[in-house]
Amino acid sequence: MKKAIITGSFTVSLFALPLVNAAQYTVVELPVAELGNSTFPVAINNVGETVVNMELQYSPPIDTTLINFESAVVIAGLDNLDGVRGGDLSDLDYSWLYSYVTAYSEDQQFQQIASLNSYIATETYTDLMHGFDTLDPNTDDYRNSATTQVRSINDFGYAVGKSQDGFYTMSYLSEDFYELTYVLNDFYARGFAQVDGDITELPPPDITAGGISDAYDINSSNQVVGYGTTEFVSDTYTVGVEDCSDPTARGDVPEESCLRSLSISLANNVSSVAQQRGLIWQLDERGDLIDTYALGMLIELDATSSTTYKSTAVAINDYGIAVGESPDYYLETDSLTTVAAIYIGDQVTTINQDDEVYTSTAYDINNDNIVVGHVTKSINGTTRTKFFIHDIEADLTLYPDDFFTGSSSVANSINNENFVVGYGESEATLTDRRTEGFIYDYKNDIFQGLNSLIECNSEYDIVQANGINDSNEIVATALISKPQKNIRGEIILDELGGQTLVDTVVAVKLLPISGGSIDNCDVYEEELVRQGASMPVAINVGLFLLCLVRLRRQACQGN
Repeated sequence: MKKAIITGSFTVSLFALPLVNAAQYTVVELPVAELGNSTFPVAINNVGETVVNMELQYSPPIDTTLINFESAVVIAGLDNLDGVRGGDLSDLDYSWLYSYVTAYSEDQQFQQIASLNSYIATETYTDLMHGFDTLDPNTDDYRNSATTQVRSINDFGYAVGKSQDGFYTMSYLSEDFYELTYVLNDFYARGFAQVDGDITELPPPDITAGGISDAYDINSSNQVVGYGTTEFVSDTYTVGVEDCSDPTARGDVPEESCLRSLSISLANNVSSVAQQRGLIWQLDERGDLIDTYALGMLIELDATSSTTYKSTAVAINDYGIAVGESPDYYLETDSLTTVAAIYIGDQVTTINQDDEVYTSTAYDINNDNIVVGHVTKSINGTTRTKFFIHDIEADLTLYPDDFFTGSSSVANSINNENFVVGYGESEATLTDRRTEGFIYDYKNDIFQGLNSLIECNSEYDIVQANGINDSNEIVATALISKPQKNIRGEIILDELGGQTLVDTVVAVKLLPISGGSIDNCDVYEEELVRQGASMPVAINVGLFLLCLVRLRRQACQGN
């Protein structure tokens, strides 16, 4: 949504509204939000450090040496071709070049620019996570070439996620004597752990054509959970790797280019060519990888079957119990579905599900062995998602009430005080289903929308709660109206000096207010209306006084 505003300096101080209200949470926008277009928090540790993913980091580096300035598309698209050649980019040309380059995100003749950047952030500092990104020898700075996606952070500040391999350039002389420049990397994407600023690679058990892996969570014992390729069901990619090493078989391209093409193909087709399993990577105290364990599934496989299956592990508590999802048979039929998986040693179990539940997924587990996630089930004849709470020790699964009966809801995180956060549909119309972050007190069975726990006149709309620590500090995704910015992060002004407000996605931290209470927003609205009714009188008085001042000044100037 956009709103037009005009910058001005006119101030009237003849009236004021009492806008100071009580609340249970204070909203703090993380400074990382000023570094890019949209920021999405993922998790928070007990020290208060958060991990955040960002779309469109401002001022992305553009390597003009890789631009073909003889291209008709480039000539037609740029406003100042010679200026761009010399490195002088106007805002218009900068934006066009960024869109042009990123449209070729898998093309080996184009610069690769990260579509996501990851950060460790607090209210006072922001630390960019480079993943497997590479240094540009010409600038001695990171290329910003590797898309990274951070997933979690433990209390030691060790963070995990996945990253593309960093890109590099390679010159190649074709058989027709054309000098070509390739932009390449050695694998598509892998899990990583960042420990004290150093990056540890978390490869899958089978790295044919680079393999695929992803890391989701890390506990206090440096156990990391995720998933990866464990076995290929055919020799297609093994033969492909061999062909890449044969000049005749691969054709007139460098071997590295051939392997890059294979890794792109694998990323697009991995679910049909390889087994993928939940994994636990064990790191030592220095962050070095010392072991990898493949987790089981809820179904048993025929040793001769070539059917591929995928299971995942996305959270692990300090006792080594992991959760995620696994394929399973639906209601003792032959139909496969996906259900929440609980990994305890070599055993795999699931939650209790009734006949109306079709699928389920577990997202988090705390040290009390309480699991949270969501199911898809039939509600009044319509399929909806509903968040669940599962107690492993009691073998009890609950579906607490949320915003309303037909609302869809998802639980993202649970802390060790048994407070759950997530998001759900708080309002529903024929054309729109508005979401809101929530907090659920499992011990006392209290469900609350987070917008009701912040001040009534807050400029933030909390649309999702992503993580919660043991101090009940919450990281959340919020919407706020802000001036539209260009690719450099500068506010865009029109020819009249006006700004355009746009709904902006920002990462925020919700800090509990000691002794705080819920605002009575109905009273606030009534007071706003009552005060607003008298505003025209106050404004008229103010304008009358201003007119008197101007008339007096004109009279003095006439004398």
